[in-house]
Amino acid sequence: MQILYTYSGRDVAESRRTLANMVHNEFTDGDIDVEPPVGEVRSFIRKGLNQPITFMRSINGTGISFRRCWHHIHSRKAAVRLLYFIYQGELQVVNSAGSYTVKPGRCALINADEPFYTRCPVGERGSFECALAVVPEHLVLSHMPWAKLLNTSFEVGAGQRQVVTGLLNLLCFEGDHMSRRTAEPLAEAFLQSISDSIGDHIASSTPSGSLVDKRFADIQACIQKYLTCADLTCDRVAAYCGISPRYLCYVLKANNTSFSDLLWSQRLPKAREWLIADSFQRYPIHKIASMAGFKSAAHFSRMFKSTYSVSPKEYRANHSGAETGALAGGDRESH
Repeated sequence: MQILYTYSGRDVAESRRTLANMVHNEFTDGDIDVEPPVGEVRSFIRKGLNQPITFMRSINGTGISFRRCWHHIHSRKAAVRLLYFIYQGELQVVNSAGSYTVKPGRCALINADEPFYTRCPVGERGSFECALAVVPEHLVLSHMPWAKLLNTSFEVGAGQRQVVTGLLNLLCFEGDHMSRRTAEPLAEAFLQSISDSIGDHIASSTPSGSLVDKRFADIQACIQKYLTCADLTCDRVAAYCGISPRYLCYVLKANNTSFSDLLWSQRLPKAREWLIADSFQRYPIHKIASMAGFKSAAHFSRMFKSTYSVSPKEYRANHSGAETGALAGGDRESH
């Protein structure tokens, strides 16, 4: 793990200034306050994985508070959620919806682009200890659609606790040794395990919009599952999800999208990824198109160029280097 911040001394102003610089550099801005200690100010923060999620472990022997207001948000949008796991002490959270306290063994998920205040007083053992995951907003929306309904602490369920704890420790302590390609699926498995643990409970216990959110997540998952089916239709997805086509359209409209937009937004990035993947270099473009669920290479080329401003052939040539350029001639049959 990388040491991000360490301080031991009596200069409260200095500890506050250096801690604020670390927070600014790692994820966002806000007002930090360090409570006057009985003895020395003591704080130690380490970082494991940095991408796509930042994982940190923090031990403080002094109470610290953090306030993020609208002027911080307007000057520097964060687009992240702060996922806390409390080990010792407690985390006090205040936002526009109310306040709550996170006890040891429980978690909190805070939207960094809404005003909030946190305070972490030391516990009976004289310290506050936590793990913090700084999660990009798009990953929260993909894996935790129930997050917008949450305004209290939560506990990872017994069925997923061992998996979540194992992944959290791995990504905290060994994450800086991982390649991006290794870390990404582990980080997303970590989020999904938490979501599997509590998402259904939250969705079933909160009415109205929560059901729409859950159905939207179901629709996205279904499209991902049958992404390569060229004859995937709105009616088929509705049947797979156990809802009517009319209700499916209602859910998509509530999320400001349409079935075709949702389908192409998943198919096109996957096809683009395959075009330059080493394992698919010898696949002609018409084969890539078929694998991604397009009915013809011509349709694929039109959609691809409309979205990315270059043809699939040009994109492959521009991103695959000399070796791919030599293979590109085999793709002429698809144009």
